[in-house]
Amino acid sequence: MNVIAAARALNQKAVQRNWYHYCDPTLAFSDASYHKLLSVWRDKAAGRAMPSRSQISARDLKDFLRNILLFERVAKDPSRYQWRLIGTGMTDLTGHVTGKMLEDTVPEEHLPRWIECGDLVLEGGQPLRFLGRVHISGREYLDAENLFIPLANDNDEPSFVMGLCRYTPRTSDSMESWENELASIPGALL
Repeated sequence: MNVIAAARALNQKAVQRNWYHYCDPTLAFSDASYHKLLSVWRDKAAGRAMPSRSQISARDLKDFLRNILLFERVAKDPSRYQWRLIGTGMTDLTGHVTGKMLEDTVPEEHLPRWIECGDLVLEGGQPLRFLGRVHISGREYLDAENLFIPLANDNDEPSFVMGLCRYTPRTSDSMESWENELASIPGALL
């Protein structure tokens, strides 16, 4: 899969559908903790396409666990995902959704975006950065910067998406602010 082309297609769809969201495969993070998690992921992969979920322990994630989420693709064509883990720092935003299906917890109009992002991470087989606005009732004032990494099941099939998520209050609510963020994306990604 050409991840750059797939990210570009997802970004174009996001603009058309006013998702206020984009995928950045360049991994240009604003916080060093993302790079720490990437190092754990790469070390555990040990030259393979990706590590398995069972290879990454809570001890490996101790610096991030509060802001980690994990969901599993439990069906393909069409893809369906189930929440497997939500860090304590995330439950204020998402609620206690561990064990629930995405379609039961994500607003219907945003479910396609979540599924497409999960599929892109798993099918692309590489970590991706996602930036966007939060679309959860009462939390619309937040912006998100997330690292999503693929993990395999015990049969080495890409099945899990782990996210390190950070949310910050938006400095401006104007459309102009979002257009400025989009303008900073490398042209090849739009």
